[in-house]
Amino acid sequence: MLQILAPAGSMEAVIAAVQSGADTVYIGEGLTAAGKGERPLDRDGLAQSIRYCRVRGCLAAVAVEALYTDESLARGLELALFAVREGAGALVVRDIGMISALRQALPDVPLWGGMRLGLCNADSVAAAAAMGLSQVTLAPELSAEQIAAIAKDSPIPVAVCVHGPVCVAHGGRCYIGAMAHEHRGDGCLRCEQPCRGRFSLGGRMDERPLSMADVCLADHLEELEAAGVACAVIEGRGRRPEYVAYATRLYARAAREKLLPSPEERDYLLRAFGATGLSDGYYTGQTGPAMFAPPPEADRVPSKFYTELRRSYMNGELRRVPVKFYAVLEAGKPALFAAEDELGHRAVYKGFEPIDLGRQGISAGRVREILRRTGGTPFHCTEVNCSVAPGLDYPDEAVEEARRELLVRIGEQNREPVAVRVGQRPDRPQDQTPPGPPKLILQVSSENQLTEELAATGPDLLYVPAEVLAAGAQGVEHFRSRGTQIAAVLPPVLSQAEMPVLEELLAALRTLGIRQVVAGSMGLLPAARRAGMTVRGDLALNVANSLTLDRLGRAGFASVTVSCEMTARQIAAMTRSAPTEMVVYGRVPVMVTDHCLIRNSAGRCACATPTSMSDAFGGVYPVTKEFGCRNTVYDSRKIFLADRPEVYADAGLWGLRLLFTTESPRECVNVTERYKGKNDYVPINASRGAYQKGALWN
Repeated sequence: MLQILAPAGSMEAVIAAVQSGADTVYIGEGLTAAGKGERPLDRDGLAQSIRYCRVRGCLAAVAVEALYTDESLARGLELALFAVREGAGALVVRDIGMISALRQALPDVPLWGGMRLGLCNADSVAAAAAMGLSQVTLAPELSAEQIAAIAKDSPIPVAVCVHGPVCVAHGGRCYIGAMAHEHRGDGCLRCEQPCRGRFSLGGRMDERPLSMADVCLADHLEELEAAGVACAVIEGRGRRPEYVAYATRLYARAAREKLLPSPEERDYLLRAFGATGLSDGYYTGQTGPAMFAPPPEADRVPSKFYTELRRSYMNGELRRVPVKFYAVLEAGKPALFAAEDELGHRAVYKGFEPIDLGRQGISAGRVREILRRTGGTPFHCTEVNCSVAPGLDYPDEAVEEARRELLVRIGEQNREPVAVRVGQRPDRPQDQTPPGPPKLILQVSSENQLTEELAATGPDLLYVPAEVLAAGAQGVEHFRSRGTQIAAVLPPVLSQAEMPVLEELLAALRTLGIRQVVAGSMGLLPAARRAGMTVRGDLALNVANSLTLDRLGRAGFASVTVSCEMTARQIAAMTRSAPTEMVVYGRVPVMVTDHCLIRNSAGRCACATPTSMSDAFGGVYPVTKEFGCRNTVYDSRKIFLADRPEVYADAGLWGLRLLFTTESPRECVNVTERYKGKNDYVPINASRGAYQKGALWN
């Protein structure tokens, strides 16, 4: 049967999830956004939440899902140790370095990967399993057929988001919050979702072109279970507890009793909880404008609806923990009662000695009836083994007292965490700072930027989109003839259905003499290595600490690009166990989306012509076609550090990358020469990016 995983950003939301039938509650200490009018959990609240789940037979999965710098990694590890010692049954992780650290420090604790890992093909799931994850949530962009194909041969259980808000961007590939001055980024789980605001696309004001409808797969739970999916995930940690209760109840009922939500219940899901619509478009392959909707109207649901919901989970107790009772009543001996739950916790209670009446007294049937009355507790009785000698008097109240005391004692045992084996803390990797000055790396986006003049600037490496190279870009020869190494930038996202295309693309690149590729996912590493390619790591690997850098180097990446969400100081503090690149110029790709935003806005596909998207503050974000009719959205400003070489000069970097997107061929040359100290060119709308303010936890 599908397990139901429900979100919780506060203690009340934890209660709502458990009392509404969740098998697992996804919670976090100060890392998840609480619902309206609530406070996020602190350490005491986290411990209380875990104990509440344990007593009621519900697994607590605690989020340790931020990206961690070398400074904050120790704090994240302490949080994980605290949660596990309090009884957390699993940890939800994202940061590769944290995964490596936890596998050493807590070798027996299950680690789960969430949607932020962006796992959308079988190779990426296999890579997650190889890192030590025991369950993963697949990217929501996958269709039914792709989910089934991945689940069929997956080495670990897979989960699917079946309900709730999802980001228009692929998991782990959204930096729009990090690049905005007033926001934190998704990397620290504090994204304020600027993408949900108003933007104009194609020269007119679209309401909210990036604000997607909620996923709703209530009609497809049986299909998912038949496909081998193990867990149904409900998203929405930032929503009120009433939402958690209502959504969890409907999906738990649908999974266990095969009763689908009624039209009225779906209407309340839509109107009562801030959803901008309900859609199964990804799952069914019916994507497009229908997956986007205007914001909901305010105050459309009477307050009585929320009051009744709250009463249902705050005043009730869902009996979900199986328990067996035993009773022995014999003449001349104290009455003996015992209880045992499914985890093997046992409790024994000795009552007073029954009175031998010499005539009919309490019956075994009466004792069974009383012991089965577990209402108002988390327990439900599955069996009573009872032996009662005839003719004994034993009051009903005494049996009730025995039952109450046994359940209290079993509950106390459930509340106590189990012993956990704690291993060694990870050692800091050894520094391998490369000798000599860093390599100069140019990354272009189009063939017209591949000019002889740019080649004459003498870059060490040139990164070109794989599709541009495969199409026979002639300008590459200008660089190759001067000794510049050429690397193909692989598509940022490849779904399960597109993996055969990757094999064909790699074969075409080999025919052209290309032996290096740039990849933003560990899931692309196996195919690239099989093709005999040297693989370099891109920004989307989200490298924020030394352990991540070390792990990727050991996995086979020849060089790795550090996260654009870090400060320069945090980057400098990392040890260089693998050659390290840093983007020191250019527009960061703040979002990769499966949707063709241009087509959604214009009503026709015009991806071949780059366009732009404007926000309410005057920022202009270029939007370009991406592999598979996807779109990439670039930051409204260009990172520019040529006038501040001290930011990167002494950071022990192997390579400095200049990222050209919408620049003209002439501007590409001007920028490159500025970084080589040959002019004083300054681009319009320059920025320090996040290298000054940072977007991750300190």
